[in-house]
Amino acid sequence: MRANGALQVLGFFLSLARGSEVGNSQAVCPGTLNGLSVTGDAENQYQTLHKLYERCEVVMGNLEIVLTGHNADLSFLQWIREVTGYVLVAMNEFSTLPLPNLRVVRGTQVYDGKFAIFVMLNYNTNSSHALRQLRFTQLTGQFLMIPSSLAPQPTDRCLLDGNPRLLLSAPFMGPTMLNIVV
Repeated sequence: MRANGALQVLGFFLSLARGSEVGNSQAVCPGTLNGLSVTGDAENQYQTLHKLYERCEVVMGNLEIVLTGHNADLSFLQWIREVTGYVLVAMNEFSTLPLPNLRVVRGTQVYDGKFAIFVMLNYNTNSSHALRQLRFTQLTGQFLMIPSSLAPQPTDRCLLDGNPRLLLSAPFMGPTMLNIVV
């Protein structure tokens, strides 16, 4: 009987470690460190993203969304609340990036030596496919708009704790406007 009780206690602690008994459990997943390097085509990139981040809440490392096509359903990213490294969004064709629960980008690793969030070249010059909306509705920080006359192309920088952390670069031409929802 004593061994049975010990097994029950052990089972309880194992279930806590797995998070099955804890309401505050977090799905933690690994980040990537590929930068702008990709393997395969847009479909392969999408499948890799989906496998890594479906039901993920905390990305331990960098969240790199690169070379994803315009038909990609990125709703699986909605659960991400925290990224310990940087967020890179580059060379994509989807119109909306749904990260409505992203609250913290820690920037323990930064892109290009200085950015915790870097967004660039998210359009196809041969079509109307382009990133138009970033849904960062829970991300906090101060945003400073830099007029295009002061920069080589229109950019925005996010100041978190007084440090520049966000660089957005897009072809803000005609109907292709980028809307940051904060």
